[in-house]
Order: sequence, then structure tokens, then C-alpha cells
Amino acid sequence: MDLATYQTLTGITVSADKQTFVEATIDRIQALIESILGYSLDPTIASENQYNEIGISPTECLYTEDNLKEPDAVEFAYRIFPYNKNDKYLYIDPATSINKIKLVRNGITLKEIESDYYSIRYKNGIINYIEVVKCWCEEFCGCECDSVQLAIDAVWVGAGDYNEDTIPTDLLYVWADLVKDYTNTNRDIRSETLGTHSYTKDLDYKSELKDNHITVLKKYAGPNGELYKTITI
Repeated sequence: MDLATYQTLTGITVSADKQTFVEATIDRIQALIESILGYSLDPTIASENQYNEIGISPTECLYTEDNLKEPDAVEFAYRIFPYNKNDKYLYIDPATSINKIKLVRNGITLKEIESDYYSIRYKNGIINYIEVVKCWCEEFCGCECDSVQLAIDAVWVGAGDYNEDTIPTDLLYVWADLVKDYTNTNRDIRSETLGTHSYTKDLDYKSELKDNHITVLKKYAGPNGELYKTITI
């Protein structure tokens, strides 16, 4: 988000003397939201490929460097996630479509999962997790899926088409609301008098913990984010 987008979303015109402060707060809130979600909101970083495939094992388990199949072309961008063979639901970063799912180890693809072995599950209009509908490890040459990671090639929410900023509108509004709150000069005033009444603010108040903000942040949170443990699939 840049200053112009912030002004459009909030309807606030930032004076020249406050622009540097607001721009710094926009960056600060971006870092805060990224920590909560577990991935970058920078479209360039969000669309980076995280899995550089050396090759594909012909036997799913046993391989040597000289008998690997050629790596596949990347359709959008891979991201890497932990994999536990006992999990029926595999929680991932939010995506709009999935191209390939693989079990990998040290840059080698050991097994590409066929589409009839999993079901893509949508929540709030986006893909948040994958359901395992057939055992992925029943013919895994005795390796039992140990020490492998989950590599998924998908179109990730917020990644756009490598050039276009496609952060969802409701998430942008949360970002703008947090910037507005954190640039409020009265935010840190602990007590205030209005007429004949005075009140004291909650010392632990955090705008990002408002219910309406948490609802949106949960919608887009990934397994590496701070909200992961609070989400029930």
C-alpha cells in the first residue's frame, strides 16, 4: 500500500508535514500484518518460487543424482510447507488455484500427488487447506513419507501475476484502518475528560485485535502466521 491508496481508502488527505510519518507507519503495519499472516504482502516477494527442483525421482523413494527425471516447469510459484503423514487436512497459505502438489526432499521430487488423492477445500471463497482423500504413502517404497516437505505450485492470494498488486480489498481496508489508528496522535493518551466525565483507556489495547479485524486476518492467515494456532478448519 502506498500513500495514495491509503488516502483513497480512508478518505483522509495527509498533510505534507505528516506524509513521512504516515508512510513509515504504512510500512510498519505491513510488517505487523505479514507476521500475523505468515507471508509477504509484497507482490514481487509473494510470487517468488520457493522450490528449485533439481529433478524427479523415478522410484518415488530411492534415487541417485544420475538417474533423475528432468524437473517440471513452474506454472506460477511453489511454496514449501511442513508435511505430516498423519494429517488429513493440510493447511496452506491462501490461494486461488492449485497447479501441482508434490512431496519433496532436498530439491528432489519424490512423489507428485495425483488429483484423485486430494480434495481442494475452499473457505470464504479461497483455498485454505487440502484434504487427503486417499493415503499418499501406501506405495512409498517403505520410506513412509519421513523427512519430506510439501511443495505446492499455486496462484497465491496477493501475488497477482508477478506485476499486479492483487491484495484483497477487505485486507487492504484492515491495513488502512490500522495505519489510521496507529497514526492517531491521541492513541497513547491513557485518560481523557469529556465534559464532566473522564475515562481511562485499556493499556493493552491493540487495534489489530479488534473482532472485525481478526475476522478478516483469519480469513487470509497461513500456517506460518501468528494466528495459525487459533484457527479451526
